[in-house]
Amino acid sequence: LSSTASFPRAMREFEEVVRRVDQYNASRLALAAESSELGGTVKELLVRAEDSRMLGDFGRMRGTYNQLMVQNQALLAEHAKRCANQEALLAALKQVNQMIQRAARLRMGSVKSAVVTACREAMKNNNMQRVLTIIQTGTAT
Repeated sequence: LSSTASFPRAMREFEEVVRRVDQYNASRLALAAESSELGGTVKELLVRAEDSRMLGDFGRMRGTYNQLMVQNQALLAEHAKRCANQEALLAALKQVNQMIQRAARLRMGSVKSAVVTACREAMKNNNMQRVLTIIQTGTAT
């Protein structure tokens, strides 16, 4: 049994969750790029410090290790941001999954499983607007 769902308040809340998921995904990509850049800087400084040690330039070595320490702290702070973003993303995705389950419970039989399958496929393709449409109409088209 298929059906069309119209719960304006719940859909507005769901749209807000979808917007947050999109923001968290965009933020995750930006944070990953920044962490990668910091990791490259740390590697470069480590090589410079070791070169200075091998050349006996202990003043430059000390300065490079100080820079390395600063970059390492920045890398740790960036990791903390990524962890917080990931936790928020997982919480929002959990809300999306709960809404999909509620939408599936509005249908019976093969339509019920088709809604879940179509929503999961849309989520896998990162197409959150399609998830909204599937929840409302009960069809993937």
